[in-house]
Amino acid sequence: MSAGAFGNMKPALLALDLQNDFFEADNPNLAGFQRTIPAINAAIALFRQRGWPIIFIQHTSKTKPTGSHAWQIHPGFDCRPEDRRVQKSHLNAFWDSELDTALKLLGVDWVVLVGYVSEFCVLSTFRGAGERGYKNAILKDGIASLDEGRTQFTLDISTTTTLDELATTK
Repeated sequence: MSAGAFGNMKPALLALDLQNDFFEADNPNLAGFQRTIPAINAAIALFRQRGWPIIFIQHTSKTKPTGSHAWQIHPGFDCRPEDRRVQKSHLNAFWDSELDTALKLLGVDWVVLVGYVSEFCVLSTFRGAGERGYKNAILKDGIASLDEGRTQFTLDISTTTTLDELATTK
């Protein structure tokens, strides 16, 4: 399904786990993660230009505590101090977080997801959005996993959109 199918809905960009820990040398698919940066930044720029909300979602855990280097947004992304952020501690960013409340306050009815790790956090949040009544799509070229096959699997079973399709959304 293309973005145009969503008509005049109000979208928000959910930027999941764009954190430093995925850009360390021990990532077996580091090149795959690096390839997503231009597409994610282009989506961020489009959403900023249109005045659509962007929410950066950061995963917090024992190995990635709040405030640590691993937890921080990677500097390759256009994340600004004034950008809205939500912390999560589960795969589904809606679970036990303030994400749903934030989206409702913003009047959002459609979410576009970018981020990491495709088959876990991206797919779980994608499904969580649908369960809460949001239309949803994953940005092609905007997700990655430690295994490229899992990224493709996630795209194959999900509603997706492209930057070109987003640009035609009113």
